[in-house]
Amino acid sequence: MSFLDRIGLSPKSGRYSRRAGLRTDRRADRDTPRMGRKDVLARVGMFLVLAVLALLAFPNVAVYDGTARVGDVWQSDDVVAPFDFSIRLPEEEIQARRDSVLQSEAPIFSERPEALAQTLARLDSVDARLDSAFAAYVAWEQSQSRLDEVTVADPATDEPVDLSGLRAALRRDSLRYIEQRQALSLSLSPRQWDLMLRSAFDVATGRAPGPTLDDRLLGEDSRIARELLGRGVLNVPIDSVRSPTLLVQDLDQRSETERRRSDVVGIDEAIVLARRSLFAAFPSHPDTVAIGAALFASALDPSLVYDAEATERKRNQTLNSVLPTRGRVRESQIIIRRYDEVTQARFEMLQSLDYAQRERSGDSSWIATVLGRSILVFSAIALFFLYTYLLRPAIFANLRKFTLACIVLGGVIFGFLIAGAFGGAAPYAVPVALASILLTIVFDSRVGSFATMTLAAIGGLAFGYDFPFTFATLIVGVLAVFSVRDVKNRSQILASAGLVFLAYTLVLVGHELLRADPFSSLFWADLVAVAVNAALIMLAAPLLWGMERVFGVTTDMTLLELSDTNRTLLKKLSMQAPGTFNHSLQVANLAEAAADAIGANALRARVGALYHDIGKMLKPEYFIENQQPGENPHEKIKPSMSALVIAAHVKEGVQLGREQNLPQVVIDFIASHHGTSLIEFFYRKAQEAEEDPAVVDESDYRYPGPRPQTNEQAIVMLADSIEAASRSLSKPTPRRLETLIEGIVASRVADGQLDESTLTFADLARIKDAFHSLLCGIYHFRVRYPDQEEESTAGDGAAATADPPAEPVAEAEADETKPTSEERSTLG
Repeated sequence: MSFLDRIGLSPKSGRYSRRAGLRTDRRADRDTPRMGRKDVLARVGMFLVLAVLALLAFPNVAVYDGTARVGDVWQSDDVVAPFDFSIRLPEEEIQARRDSVLQSEAPIFSERPEALAQTLARLDSVDARLDSAFAAYVAWEQSQSRLDEVTVADPATDEPVDLSGLRAALRRDSLRYIEQRQALSLSLSPRQWDLMLRSAFDVATGRAPGPTLDDRLLGEDSRIARELLGRGVLNVPIDSVRSPTLLVQDLDQRSETERRRSDVVGIDEAIVLARRSLFAAFPSHPDTVAIGAALFASALDPSLVYDAEATERKRNQTLNSVLPTRGRVRESQIIIRRYDEVTQARFEMLQSLDYAQRERSGDSSWIATVLGRSILVFSAIALFFLYTYLLRPAIFANLRKFTLACIVLGGVIFGFLIAGAFGGAAPYAVPVALASILLTIVFDSRVGSFATMTLAAIGGLAFGYDFPFTFATLIVGVLAVFSVRDVKNRSQILASAGLVFLAYTLVLVGHELLRADPFSSLFWADLVAVAVNAALIMLAAPLLWGMERVFGVTTDMTLLELSDTNRTLLKKLSMQAPGTFNHSLQVANLAEAAADAIGANALRARVGALYHDIGKMLKPEYFIENQQPGENPHEKIKPSMSALVIAAHVKEGVQLGREQNLPQVVIDFIASHHGTSLIEFFYRKAQEAEEDPAVVDESDYRYPGPRPQTNEQAIVMLADSIEAASRSLSKPTPRRLETLIEGIVASRVADGQLDESTLTFADLARIKDAFHSLLCGIYHFRVRYPDQEEESTAGDGAAATADPPAEPVAEAEADETKPTSEERSTLG
């Protein structure tokens, strides 16, 4: 015995303690078909998907979940400080304080005493390279002049002059000048270079007194460098220093001095100041000033170098000293009450409590939170899974049906996730009632009710343990289930939508009346969300249409549409096989009454009975209910052929049902309404025609099956046989009908035709009572009036007296209540 058996939670332990079948090897000894490893893994996967969705929909760990804003009304419970904590400043204010500190914080520069010497040395180097370049230029000019002065031939000798040496010297001087000029890397225009070259050439050739232009400019640059570097020149632009002061550290002496920003100059400002000084020395000569500024910029070496690492280290120390808090909240102090307005001060306290709880909790609290949430979510989802496993095993074992149920649940849980992101009244717009209606119509009211309870529990958790939402969802969801419990048509969904809106409204009004400030703007927002919720119920009809086609389920609304005898297929049956049509109507009445008696799906049984014999339309004349007196085509063919024709109506009915797009649940009735029973009349007739009856194979005279798999199919099988047999009774008295019903049911049980169903002997007793009651109503006795002519009662069970005489021979009665083999074969 398993653990589930011991605690009474095994799906095998239930109301079915005694089966109708008599075999010990039957499959009917368990409610749930065995599931393979893949089936189990599929259901575990669905459970985990639903659980993950529900965990994602959970509220934030924080007291302040991020949805409330300044000016909103606090919807959650009163918040009391669980411990002392500091009130944090808003992030914008903290950032503003840090920015202020950074702007006032003095950057650190390292002093370079050698900067002036290096600048002067660079100026001397520039001067030397300029002299070398100018010397090469002067040499090139002189070589060019000599070359121009030499004639091509000596007039005295009339011989040509050798110019190769002059040309080689000219090329050498030109290359040396170009190399020297490029090495200087001065940003000068050709005009400015020409200005310096002319000055150097004139001084070198004695055309002008010295010094050259570059010597004068370099001398002025040296004076400017001494002046600016004496003040201090930064290696960064002055605009990058935002503080009014800066710190200058002497690395040799390990000292630090503070200097004002106005006392030093940046490297860009130094060049500007040098240009101004040069302009004062060389007014009205912009090209000369530009040359001097270029020479100064190429040689300037900053005396104060920015120390980024030391500055960042000092700024971090200062930032750490900036307090992000103001004031404190004491333990047990009320931060905010329910329905209070969220002021700026309360908003900051809520955020501060959230921050403090996160700081105090650490990783261990996060693990505990996830574990606690998982336990709650698993418990809520397990409620639905256990219910279907224990009490609705047919749904749990059917992968398509159970997947459909989980998809509906998952869709609503995903709605919780989306509504939680929006906050406010959005939770009341999540269509829980729609899910309740869908599951009730597709399955039954109990499945819909348990799904509603599961979703109400998960929704309450998802929206911050919101009891009013849970209560309203539970009440409205169950009412929605009741509204479609016996749905008759698709228009009834409209009434359900109205009921959902009214129920939600009443619950919300009751909740509002308990508030200190009832019917605020929040109530009207909730009412709008409820209206959206009710409107979404209109999607039930198209969703059901899609579910039926994708998942292969058949709802009661579809069955109701199929039960209309004016449908094309049933109309065709009534025209081509009127006897079969009338027989099907009576079978439908019997099956509906019997199914209702044992709590089975009466509508499904009725629809299955209406269509169970549609295969007879193809050869109606071979069935006795459609034959005229004196016409029997079976007399012209062999028993084996007759058996094939009789059995073929099952297969042909299945094929016709598929061609007419009948739901699979109806086609299953067609296939199973005879099970694998024996076509007894033609089997006996075939044996009589053979010298050795043993040569006749019984399997050739049995229906193809399968045997009924559900209680409804089993009921239709019994109703079909009993209705057909009852027509053969010459005097259908209540006693004879009872004997007939008992005999046929016993024969079906003995033949194992009910082994695949879950009918119990108690169910069979109620089914037989329902059959008997209805048949007695059909074959009721009528009172003969005095003025009526005498009618013969032989074989007329409908014209018997009110008090019929007792049967003279019990054996004769028993024989009369049994239909002949031919009648049972051709009526069935």
